[in-house]
Amino acid sequence: MPKAFADKLNQCLDEIDAPSSTRERAAILSKSLDIPKQYAWSLLEGQQAPDQALLEKIATEFEVDIKWLSGEK
Repeated sequence: MPKAFADKLNQCLDEIDAPSSTRERAAILSKSLDIPKQYAWSLLEGQQAPDQALLEKIATEFEVDIKWLSGEK
């Protein structure tokens, strides 16, 4: 799931015209979700999947369906 989630998360960032560099994307996520930059980086790289609470927060932040974001549909 982490890689599929990372792909969807990057699609969300593409939609808001975020810079393409992972470093800048991690900074944006860190600030908007109030998580450490290193954790944001690992989410973007597909090394970790978010817990349910963070998944819900991300879905709300980017106004996407949580099932889509998690790869369930």
